[in-house]
Amino acid sequence: MRSWSAILDNLFFSLPIIWRVVIIFIVLGLMVIVARKKKFLTPSGTIGAVVVGLIVFYIGGISGFVLLLFFFLSSSIITKLTKNEAGDRKGRSIMQVIANGLPCCIALILYRLSPYPDAFLVAFAASIAEAEADTLSGEIGRLSHKDPVSIITFTRLPKGISGGVTVLGLSAGVLSSFLIALLFAGTFGSTLQAFLTIAASGFLGSVFDSFLGATLQVQYRTKDGRLTEDEYDGEERNERARGIRWIDNDMVNLLSGLFSFSIASVLALL
Repeated sequence: MRSWSAILDNLFFSLPIIWRVVIIFIVLGLMVIVARKKKFLTPSGTIGAVVVGLIVFYIGGISGFVLLLFFFLSSSIITKLTKNEAGDRKGRSIMQVIANGLPCCIALILYRLSPYPDAFLVAFAASIAEAEADTLSGEIGRLSHKDPVSIITFTRLPKGISGGVTVLGLSAGVLSSFLIALLFAGTFGSTLQAFLTIAASGFLGSVFDSFLGATLQVQYRTKDGRLTEDEYDGEERNERARGIRWIDNDMVNLLSGLFSFSIASVLALL
């Protein structure tokens, strides 16, 4: 039995290109209005979201856009709900949108061009599962009553410093990865192997994100000795404490998404 999104996909792809483009821009326009009103996106992030949404909608159809939209709305809402725990949030910037959206866009382009489309469709869902798992594990993990521990040394870290994990955050990562895999099964349809590949690759990518955060991601030290991921404290530049300067949180997110994309592609091809 075909899903409702598969039926809509058949109708969508049967339309002339011009009408497909019109529909895409109408839907994206409505999404942007809501996102800007709720401050889910910065002005630059809005541009990035439109580009990513255009690629995903045009190639992946309604089913692909449903997965992307679910990630965007759920992660944005969770982030807003936890802002009292972590300070005010200004919305996703263009670099944050690209970091989370580029792997799934690459997967869909390869899905269209490759002789192995099914493998890259699974990789598309896995990259979204990683972004969902990483975002929800981080945001929900902040609500833990205990400070996170380093994924490398298992020593306590201040909340908000990359490389730390909590039981609550890891649990959220596992559940959110399985949720994306379940949504993929309900839209595109899925074998058990594809379902497990998406769920496992998404969660492993979020763990890899923490590993990079604890090893290669740049961190700075403020004048009063606190560790931070911000290069500047007001107008004063912080001293680099460790990590590679160009590997910031956005780069870690991008590398983690590509990591999940790569694992899922290999497993699907096998």
